[in-house]
Amino acid sequence: MSDLVIQASFNSGEWSPKLFARVDLQKYKSGAALLENWFVDYRGGASTRPGTKYILQCYKSATAVRLIPFQASFSVGYVLEFGDEYIRFFFDGAPVLETAETITSAVVGSPTVFTAAAHGYLDDDWIFVENKYYIVQNATVNTFTLTDLFGNAINTNPFTFPASAQRIYTIASPYASADLRLIKFAQNVNELILCHPDYEPHVLTLISATNWSILPITFGTTATAPGSLTASTSLAAGSVFYSYQITSIDANGQESIAATYPGPTALQDIRAVAGTITLSWAAVAGAVSYNVYKANVNYNGVVVAGAIHGYIGACTGVSFTDDNIAPDFSTTPPVARNPFEGSGVSSVTVTAAGTYTSVPTVTFTGAASTIAASATVVLQVNAIPTVAAGGAGYAPDDSVSFTNGVVLIVDTVSAGAVTAWKNPLAGFGSVGSVTSGSTPANSLIQLSTSGGGTGAQANCTWGVGLIQVLNPGAGYVAIPTVTFSSGAATATAVLSATSNGYPSVPGFFQQRLVLAAPTGSPQTFYMSQPGKYFNYNTSTITQASDAITGTLVSGQLNTIRDMISQPSGLLMLTDRNSWIINGGSQGSAVTPFAIVANAQSFNGISNVPLIVANFDVLYVQAKGSIVRDSTYNIYSNVYTGADISAIASHLFYGYTVDEWAWAEEPFKLAWAVRSDGAALALTFLKEQEFIGWTHSITTNGAFESVATVVESTINAGEVDAVYWVVEREINGDTVKYIERFAERVFANGVEDAWCVDCGLNYNGVPATNFSGAEFLAGETVTGLADGVVIPPFVMATDGNFTLATAASKVIIGLGFTAKLQTLPLDMGDPTIQGKVKKINDVTARVADTLGLKIGGEFTNLTTMKDLVLGNVSSMLVGQNSQRVTDLVTGDARTILDPRFTVPGQYCLQQDLPFPATVLGLISSYTLGDTGRAPR
Repeated sequence: MSDLVIQASFNSGEWSPKLFARVDLQKYKSGAALLENWFVDYRGGASTRPGTKYILQCYKSATAVRLIPFQASFSVGYVLEFGDEYIRFFFDGAPVLETAETITSAVVGSPTVFTAAAHGYLDDDWIFVENKYYIVQNATVNTFTLTDLFGNAINTNPFTFPASAQRIYTIASPYASADLRLIKFAQNVNELILCHPDYEPHVLTLISATNWSILPITFGTTATAPGSLTASTSLAAGSVFYSYQITSIDANGQESIAATYPGPTALQDIRAVAGTITLSWAAVAGAVSYNVYKANVNYNGVVVAGAIHGYIGACTGVSFTDDNIAPDFSTTPPVARNPFEGSGVSSVTVTAAGTYTSVPTVTFTGAASTIAASATVVLQVNAIPTVAAGGAGYAPDDSVSFTNGVVLIVDTVSAGAVTAWKNPLAGFGSVGSVTSGSTPANSLIQLSTSGGGTGAQANCTWGVGLIQVLNPGAGYVAIPTVTFSSGAATATAVLSATSNGYPSVPGFFQQRLVLAAPTGSPQTFYMSQPGKYFNYNTSTITQASDAITGTLVSGQLNTIRDMISQPSGLLMLTDRNSWIINGGSQGSAVTPFAIVANAQSFNGISNVPLIVANFDVLYVQAKGSIVRDSTYNIYSNVYTGADISAIASHLFYGYTVDEWAWAEEPFKLAWAVRSDGAALALTFLKEQEFIGWTHSITTNGAFESVATVVESTINAGEVDAVYWVVEREINGDTVKYIERFAERVFANGVEDAWCVDCGLNYNGVPATNFSGAEFLAGETVTGLADGVVIPPFVMATDGNFTLATAASKVIIGLGFTAKLQTLPLDMGDPTIQGKVKKINDVTARVADTLGLKIGGEFTNLTTMKDLVLGNVSSMLVGQNSQRVTDLVTGDARTILDPRFTVPGQYCLQQDLPFPATVLGLISSYTLGDTGRAPR
């Protein structure tokens, strides 16, 4: 006798094999043994994951690439491609392109030379011409050659003139590829604050789509102190000395550092004698008002430097009259403070040697410092010397010494006379040095030789070879310009880290920019003045609006790794536990007078940025292989949570989560990059208790980075678009591609299905010949043509392919297989575990599905006949149409092999480029006569 059992959902996701005996858990009935290339739909079903669209090859595929989101407005999102010292920008599924230049002609050759007047392109720029991307080479003012993205020269003319060419907008970045993983960021409208422990903090600013800037943050006030201070008075001479300070206030509400006026001196005491002191100063550009401060008068001489000055008034003009106004010492002028002040110039790199006959001086300009750096120049031979006199008796490889340490190696001789020297810049001999005065006059006469030759002479040219830092200086907040007193040499300075190092974590809280965890003090955080994000100034007498410095105090070192503003305060997560920072009570304002840090849960976070999903904070635990949630617990009055990766622990053990991104719409999914290149999907809808993990792999590729931004789409509305960096082996080359998940919307039925990876599509008049798929060269591809499966074939190197039948909607790419396996069958008490059982048939309740296969194991599958186009469905009896003509939403029944097994599991597989969503499974099973296998 057979019985029926239904699996109504898959909302607990893929289960670890170590939990297969936990049939006592309620979630067991909604789990699966395998969900590969599926994700858990937050409504309960399991859906095959979307395929990916090919967007573009990464600019530098040989090095690491990271995607970072920039949400400019609700539906305007940019994905930033950070690579080895560059950034590119993607919007709405395409790279941002510059204004077009016109290619007017070509001279076909090897390679073809293209002409575009004053194009402005440089070698290695990428341009977009007639729906293809190319790399510029051999650029001159008006001409250039091209290669494809694999470096193959273009030896034909593929364009119709005039042809419009647009460069991919790219800017320089300070970050090396090896350091990208540790970049942490926080966005404020059009600015992205970037922090890294090895780089000074930067701000990336969006000005327009093709105008972005990335600059080191300049800390301090934006207002300028007044100058040219003078005073006049009605007081007579006396024995009292006065001191005033004046600051300017700019349109941003920021107050400058004070300018001090140490007089007037030796006057009557204005407190006892009626009179006035009128202060005047030069107008400050951009100032909207001025504040005036005064110190207590002094009968013993000039008011000492450092005396406290109190507020006596403000004005909008450039003069102020003191008629015995008592200073208010609760309000004092700002004190300049930069917690990340640089310690100085650590080294200087010569970028062009120039040619010199005397040693120039070098200075560091263009960047403020508390102590200026100094250095000295060393001139060295900067080119292969010429032979002034060949002498006699020399042999190749003889070493010949000259003045100033120049040592030349004989390259060739003729009858014993030197005819050429080897290149000393390539390590043959020595380039010598001149540290002061003039270079030695040519010709240089031999001082000694390793052989028996005599009379050789050499002509040398000299350039800047080294710059030796004598005094590194201090207080540099930006890299100074290296300036030479003469000549054409150029060089760049390298700043050392601050005394504590650079901040590594940014965040915003109560209108303050919070920068935390400098390498030398990883428990310390710094809060700017409210609304003045780069101003960390304080006051002599502390004020509520001053910048704040705080340190987490605990028994063990807590390295701050992330932070997020919450209703109860700033939730700050470290590698050991989490903290709430507020003014002493839930939601209260922090000030220098009131700031409290209370420890919360004792589970540390890794360097992967946290995710906020509704009211929950999701984070990867410190060791990288556990995922937790954290939310406020009203009963225990702390932020705490649970391990939400325990059920799927097999997906994490032995791996780490390196990146992830939250895609709330349309499927409530967090997509994560695992250390082996697999992608993990977490369906998280806490209020409905939906927490389910699955994993995905891509054919001939590995996922490396992920980011999401909100985009507006035609069929799906506003969605969280998911972008990936995928490393692939294509036609023998290792490349990195930027790819985007396709929308899982089927407005026109099966012909809209995008179930291949790294794909491209065509939508137009019916055609059989197609091009543009060279990024899939040598790969076995498949797809759909007007909803019909394209049989797999190997893509040609040129990316051209032909279909047997004309189609108006074509999607082609790398196929992937989606596998689902049920957990061992259980019916509750009394248990049927250990008993032999047979699955007679399975009815799959599906939505928008075609092409599924089913069987007792993946090596023995049969196509579900009710899900094959053109078949008569056994589940549509009595309806007007029983034939399968499009994606199926309904039931599909299949009879399985009549074999008894102990687990009672079965498998579903999608290996065609069709979508599938399994809402539930109704199976008929029969128990055997015994719970034990026969002897």
